[in-house]
Amino acid sequence: MPQPEPQPEPSPSAPVPHALDSAGERPVGVATIEVDGPAGETPVEKVSKRAVVAILIMRFGNTVAAMLPALVALPLIMERIAPDHKETALGAATGITAFGGMILAPLCGALSDRTTSRFGMRRPGLAIGAALSVAGLTWLGLANSLPAVFASLVVLAIGQALANASHSAMTPDSIPAHARGRVVGFESMLGLLAALVAGIVGPQFIGNQFLMAAGGVPLLILTFVIGVWIYRDRTLSATEVPQQPLVGTVARAYLFNPKSAPDFSWVWLSRFLVTFGIAFTSSFAIYFLTDHLDVGKKDLPSLISANSVLSMLGALVGTIVGSFVTDRVRSRKPLVLFSALLLAAGSVVVAFAPSVPLFFVGSALIALATGFFLPTDGVLVISVLPGGDKDNARFMSLFVIADQLPRSIGPMLAPAILALGGMTALGGYPVLYLAGGVTAIVGGVVVRRVRGLV
Repeated sequence: MPQPEPQPEPSPSAPVPHALDSAGERPVGVATIEVDGPAGETPVEKVSKRAVVAILIMRFGNTVAAMLPALVALPLIMERIAPDHKETALGAATGITAFGGMILAPLCGALSDRTTSRFGMRRPGLAIGAALSVAGLTWLGLANSLPAVFASLVVLAIGQALANASHSAMTPDSIPAHARGRVVGFESMLGLLAALVAGIVGPQFIGNQFLMAAGGVPLLILTFVIGVWIYRDRTLSATEVPQQPLVGTVARAYLFNPKSAPDFSWVWLSRFLVTFGIAFTSSFAIYFLTDHLDVGKKDLPSLISANSVLSMLGALVGTIVGSFVTDRVRSRKPLVLFSALLLAAGSVVVAFAPSVPLFFVGSALIALATGFFLPTDGVLVISVLPGGDKDNARFMSLFVIADQLPRSIGPMLAPAILALGGMTALGGYPVLYLAGGVTAIVGGVVVRRVRGLV
């Protein structure tokens, strides 16, 4: 029988063709692909430098601007405007920003996934969200009454929800899988650095309400203008958007059947539980020092500063290590369990610490575990997003609930755990730390239910 003629092998340096958009051009925002190795090997996707820069600078600018009022301005504004019930007013203000962003996140994500603007899917949400955030921060800086403060925070919450929903989808949209750990890790590090900058710069403006609240606005504007300008966004045609009423789009943003995407559901539950453990072990360090280790008021400021520095360094080291390790392993599930076990180990050290030095050791371990968890879990989340790439922003926004809800209700549940712990020989605060460690371990074990190497 005649043998078929052999086909010529592709050149190792030949680029792998991309799908073309409606204009016959390569879709913007998608990393280019090249073959670096011999013929037949899996193509290696090149990372878009524009996308990385846009993601990182916008995260930094937005975090600095949002953290300035949260750390410094709001408590002092409430003390000036409502001195007789400042605690209640501050609690209400904190609830608006926390629960407002959490409730709006899925809706804003769904809207971002359905944006058919010629400017792209994510750019409009980023631009409008940044503009509303600027308006909210400026209004907060000028507010002289509780209604004005609360109204400005509502505007800020809407702006942050829009900006963050579009921003969170940029990594799964435009960063290839082999580099996501490093991008998520560097983004986490810049978030920590931004919080540190806000904590240092904010107190310098005490006495000037406008600068305390809106001091980060110029940086926010600059970073978002640069980011939106350089980011090569995806463009969505009207035919790719599900044809359904606005009410249906809103309902679909919040309704999710866990059985339809079990891997996504298990990762969501894992983050929820591990974050619960973090909330229990990171919110009551000062009270542990004063009420359990009997640290006096004279020594407390220096010990708080030392613990903050150790925690920052621990989180930074954990984030750096986690961001590089997660890009070099076949499965991130063991890494999530490792971070949960490390957090539990730090919780045990703190719970049984008889002295301040051992408390510092345990606190540093908790910070190290938290930093390691951020990029590891972040990449795992992106790996299990359902629906291809059609609902990235919506599903990424659902994880905002898994992150923010335990941080909101954890401190509310802590008094009950402290009361129960006070009935034991260990005492309230050791039991609280142990409860946080156990909760984190459960979260690390739950993620093992995810199928496949993700």
